[in-house]
Amino acid sequence: MNFPKLSKSNFACGGSLKISTLEEENSTNSPSATRSPTNLPIVLRWDSEKGCCKTQFPPNDNTSDPLYSNLADLVRDCSPATFGHDGKDVLDEQYRKAAKLDNTQFSTNFNPHDSGIIAAISQVLLPSFAKPKPPSSSNGAQPNQRQEYVSTDHSSLSTELYKLNIYSAPSGKFKAHVDTPRGPNQFGSLVICLPSTHQGGQLQIRHSGEQITYDWSNDDASTISWAAFYSDCEHEVFEVTNGHRVTLTYNLYVYEHLGNVVQSIPSADPTKYPLYKKISELLDNGDFMPEEHSEIGGLLGYYCEHRYAHTSEDIESRLPYVLKGRDALIYAVFQKGSGKRVYFRPVLETIEGDSDHCRNSDDSDDDGDTDRVGTGLHGIQITDEESDRGDWLEYLDDAWDHELWTKISWINNQWSKPEEVALVYLKYGNQAATAWHYSYLAMFIEIPKLSERSTKDNKVEQNEQNEEGCQQQASSGGDKDVEMEENEGAI
Repeated sequence: MNFPKLSKSNFACGGSLKISTLEEENSTNSPSATRSPTNLPIVLRWDSEKGCCKTQFPPNDNTSDPLYSNLADLVRDCSPATFGHDGKDVLDEQYRKAAKLDNTQFSTNFNPHDSGIIAAISQVLLPSFAKPKPPSSSNGAQPNQRQEYVSTDHSSLSTELYKLNIYSAPSGKFKAHVDTPRGPNQFGSLVICLPSTHQGGQLQIRHSGEQITYDWSNDDASTISWAAFYSDCEHEVFEVTNGHRVTLTYNLYVYEHLGNVVQSIPSADPTKYPLYKKISELLDNGDFMPEEHSEIGGLLGYYCEHRYAHTSEDIESRLPYVLKGRDALIYAVFQKGSGKRVYFRPVLETIEGDSDHCRNSDDSDDDGDTDRVGTGLHGIQITDEESDRGDWLEYLDDAWDHELWTKISWINNQWSKPEEVALVYLKYGNQAATAWHYSYLAMFIEIPKLSERSTKDNKVEQNEQNEEGCQQQASSGGDKDVEMEENEGAI
């Protein structure tokens, strides 16, 4: 039986804003739910050798202001832009040719929150999530009491003005690259293209075989253009052939709400997603995971497609709030829409010679597949054990906290998915050397027995158990294997 194919996930969004005059702004300054945001010209101030300078986008001819400078002055006061490689800042104009100002060297009156850009990013790129429901009993939570969840808003989104970049003709460019998240809270970047006439300089963003191109070339400089995308997306700035492409770059961070007093944007309803209908039909099919003699009908596994720094110390408190794109879709449909138990674990990479961790082909019906699944989300584990010929398998059970799980029905495979260093050890050959192995972040979905999961006539109760409870259950059986039906297809 084949799993339904996933819809193409969102990994970027963008748009444009009209530049208005002061008279236009005043004439539209009346409450209206349908009025489009308008923006006054953007004023930019920066430090220069001759003191403080300022200019305006779109440019004007106001030379009466003693601080006024033209775009050429701004370009002259910028420094060459570098890029990070192997932990170092590299200047290579064959790879990146641009100028920049750091955020300590300039200021601007533009605020992406005021213009509605951040609200749009929140709705498109940030997920909804469920928070634990406080115990209703005055005595608090009781032993073995099932944790209930309530639907809440998405997390709070904050921005950090990072740099001003100028790509100038001829040959201003930045070849394909992937940004490194500056911590577990950063999930993406926002690029604001200021209204300045130029040609070329298209921004192309790629993820999981899909791509989208934003072309902000213009001859009249009457709009502000923008694009936001996840940090792990590959992106490229094509060559500027005429003029100057001036952009502001912001880092995007996600945080959990500190309070729940006001909820201005309701959470999306996962039951309205196209995937939910497909999953419901699948769960009602008597041939899908009909197991009745075990505690559950089966277990689905899904390798997350985005990077979340899952070996960082505080990642457990960040999940599921920072899930993106298809990962957020899968989580929302199963955890919130279908009411299934969903939790996260690291899975060790498949390594040649590991007879306890065997991986058959995706189309295999063999139930012999076994995976080394971490007992919980934890940081990098380091062992000072030394092994002849690199035979680290003999002490792997003690070196990396995990269990052997069998018959996981994988929705996708681990190939090309984001990986993190999980285990560091000494490898002994002609001389001792440090070696390491990787793990992948996986989402596990427990499917109830057929008799307990009817969705045709009754809405499934959304009483998912929290991550801590799932961890306790997973570890209570020691080395007990988890049994489930084998996946016969792939999403």
